[in-house]
Amino acid sequence: MTKSFRAAIITAGMCCSVAFATEPWKLDINANLTMTLNSYSDSWVGGDAGSFTWNSQFMGSAERQLTEKMNTKTTLKLQFGQTKLQDKATKHWSSPKKSSDLIDLEELFRFTLGAWVDPFISVRGISQFLDERDTLQTRYCNPWDITEAAGISKTLKKTEQIEWASRLGIAARQLIDRDKPDPATGKRETDVTNDGGLEFNMDCKVTNKEKWISFISALKIYEALLSSKADEFKGTADEDDWRYPHVKFENTLSLTFAKYLMLSLSVYAYYDKDIDDDVRLKQTLSAGLTYIFSKK
Repeated sequence: MTKSFRAAIITAGMCCSVAFATEPWKLDINANLTMTLNSYSDSWVGGDAGSFTWNSQFMGSAERQLTEKMNTKTTLKLQFGQTKLQDKATKHWSSPKKSSDLIDLEELFRFTLGAWVDPFISVRGISQFLDERDTLQTRYCNPWDITEAAGISKTLKKTEQIEWASRLGIAARQLIDRDKPDPATGKRETDVTNDGGLEFNMDCKVTNKEKWISFISALKIYEALLSSKADEFKGTADEDDWRYPHVKFENTLSLTFAKYLMLSLSVYAYYDKDIDDDVRLKQTLSAGLTYIFSKK
């Protein structure tokens, strides 16, 4: 093989790499703002109290084929909302109380090898803007639930209207709680819990052809096989709580009218025995303004 021929092959390979690396981003953005206000005059009879609630949500993703065998996807979900209540007797308004709060960021790399399944690695961080569990101190962006995972992924279906994929792998998780007070000494320090186990994720997004109706569903199951806090709870009633699976099942149905008007129904189901023995449910029906942007 001549030097010029080898140089031509190398140049062609570099051009192919650049072509894949410069493939445009696939962007999806869905942002909305909802508000509800109930107000009553002093002469109102019936003992009703006013209320004001606002909620904002941002869901966005950016996907790109970096090379022929490497795909990256970044997903960001933000939620924040507050509620104010009016006193029935004085008609004075309370200070705003948090009604929703979420930071959820994930970076996913898939190795698109053309096989039946694709290997993947991912990092995901979940937190909240305001941590108000401690009455003496408000902590910002706390606590953090960080999960690193590696395994296999499968795109079950991908069309213009349906995106359905699942992942299964081994995972390591860190729960980081900053400035946590010690009940005995009152001293504040960062509490870190490390565990490892298996994680299963399934994500599905369905839209109609005109894009005015969408359904998003996400299921996450994490099963810890080992934990740094196992010995700490040994011999107590809670010693096996960390062994139970952690389940998050989130579903949102959205209808868009006149381009910027939105009606949304969300149903969430969470199970974490470390927090509560029962399944925790949250249902939200909202209407307001929305902004949708999609670039394929």
